[in-house]
Order: sequence, then C-alpha cells, then structure tokens
Amino acid sequence: MVHDQLLIRWLMDNFPAGSYILNPRLGAVSENVLKRIPFEMRGFAQNYQLTADAIAFKDKKVYIIECIVRPAEWWKIQQLDSYEQAFKVTDRFREYWDWPIEKILLTTQVNPFMEAQAASRGIRVVKFSTYETERYLATLPKYRSTPQGKGLKPPTTPPGGSPSPPPT
Repeated sequence: MVHDQLLIRWLMDNFPAGSYILNPRLGAVSENVLKRIPFEMRGFAQNYQLTADAIAFKDKKVYIIECIVRPAEWWKIQQLDSYEQAFKVTDRFREYWDWPIEKILLTTQVNPFMEAQAASRGIRVVKFSTYETERYLATLPKYRSTPQGKGLKPPTTPPGGSPSPPPT
C-alpha cells in the first residue's frame, strides 16, 4: 500500500490525469502459449507478460517507471531494461513504438553506487518521499531501510563504455 501511495502521488505531481497507466502488461505472448489457451479465455495470456509499475505519455515521450520504497530493492534497475524491450513489442502500445523512452527509477533514497548503476543503463533516478513513506521506513530494520551498495565506491564508467580497470 505504501508503494502505491508513493507512486501515485509522484505521478499526479508530474503527469496530467489520464496520461499514465498503472501496472501495464508488457511483452508479446508467444504463439505456443496462445495455442494452448481456448479462444474465449485469451485474456489469461496477460499472465505471461511483464508488469511495470507505471508507464506515462507526455510530450511525445514514453516514461517507464519503477518505484522502490525499501531502498534495498534497487535491483529493479535491471527490470527497467526488460520493460523497455517488452514495451517495443506490446501491440497495445504500437502507436508509441517510435517515441523515445525514458526509464525512471523512483526511490526514497539514493547513493552514488546506485546512481552509477542506473546511469550506466540510461536510467534517471528520482528521489521522492512522503511523510507516510518516511514513517513506514522508520519501522523497518536498518538493513531493509538502508540502500544496498551505500558504502561502495561507484565504478568509473565512461558513457557507453566498460568500467576502468583498477590502477596497477
């Protein structure tokens, strides 16, 4: 519930009403799966698709958004790459396939390592929280409320390149 409140509040602050979809199903279901589902039950095929937290459309751009309340879950960075690929083959969104896509990781806390990991994948990290979210985070054990990687030095990675080797 805390997750949804945070996400919806941020969406309402940043996108016009009606320009975003919560929990969109993404990806193309294979013919092999579709053949096994009776025609009148084809709606069940969506269970094979990926589910992003939200997508939004604004200024001829698509935004794919993943929200993290507990900052130890920033592995969702990798999910955004999968969602981008799946979006580009989802028939429901065919008219938007040629629009640029911006991937957004909405999170309550950030750290340099997380930001470096996201930047290396072209993902924008947005720090956002609410009073209710902060109250919830205060109830968590420290290991669940502290971003993983907080104490790690981020790798030095040139844009589009490989991490620099350690000095010898």
